[in-house]
Amino acid sequence: MTDSSSVVALLTDIGDLNSGASVTNSVENICLSLTRGGLVPADCRFVEHYPENSFRGDTFDLVTLGKGNSPGWKAITQAEAESLLQCGAEELKSRIEDSQPLLNAADRIRFEIDPHIDSPWPENHEKTWRRNQIEAGMISKKELADLVESNATEQALQKLLKQDLSIFGEIYADPKEEYICFSEFALDAGRVDFVVFSGRSRMDVTFIEVKGADFHLLNQGHYNKFSSKIEEATDQIRARLRHVIEDIKGFRRSAHQLRMQIENGGSAFNSLLGPEGRLLVDPDKDINIRYVVIGGRTKDDLEESKKRHDFERNTHPSIRIESWDTWLRKIRRG
Repeated sequence: MTDSSSVVALLTDIGDLNSGASVTNSVENICLSLTRGGLVPADCRFVEHYPENSFRGDTFDLVTLGKGNSPGWKAITQAEAESLLQCGAEELKSRIEDSQPLLNAADRIRFEIDPHIDSPWPENHEKTWRRNQIEAGMISKKELADLVESNATEQALQKLLKQDLSIFGEIYADPKEEYICFSEFALDAGRVDFVVFSGRSRMDVTFIEVKGADFHLLNQGHYNKFSSKIEEATDQIRARLRHVIEDIKGFRRSAHQLRMQIENGGSAFNSLLGPEGRLLVDPDKDINIRYVVIGGRTKDDLEESKKRHDFERNTHPSIRIESWDTWLRKIRRG
């Protein structure tokens, strides 16, 4: 109060705790509600207050309601606000976050307005169903790791991986739940072991060739060359993908046709559609193609890492080489 017949009310914006419009955008409704509800006298004056943030200090404006209750603002200093409100600087420094009763009151009002205000947006039921179906059929990381530790053959590893193609979506999909995975993907006169479609705007296509875990990634001879089985896999993937490079527009067209077929409920090459149910990609844009070979066991991680990176940098198109040990590290599931 400035005197016995004049009241000044402070209207402080409460930021994220406010589920509606800001104080500025609803100030006339606030002022009228307070006066008409008898909470303040009709001649009450109002000071609009925004607490300090990382960009500025506290701000204060004297609010007036003109013709038709149209609001007007006049910026005032904190000292002027203190004088009008007859309070000290310390009192204006108090925040709603520091008062549990005020926090409780704010929460009560927010939940009265909307009982689901802090709840996440309800997920599409079909997406939830697909995720549940995928999770029910997941193989564990331990199952695969145990098979690798037993120096399993290519056939044994492929048999397990074909049971749960989501393991490839987990590693190669971005965004993570937007993917279509395939096995024994027909390409020209042959097949690629596994393929992942993913991406946003431009579609990402990842071709994956798998070899066994019954050999070392690098030969242990003087030249430390890749194992002959890794060389065989890289030759296979080059042969399979040669026609992709030669007719990239044709492949892009057929890949998007296949994508839409799966998204519309069809099936091909043991396809698995990720939880999202569709890829937000543009069939008229170029596609990104990546190549991966997985096989063999790591013996000298540092030496093999240098060899793999050198191979990837100097191979065109670039082919990523992974041992089963390095690939297992990328799996996020338990």
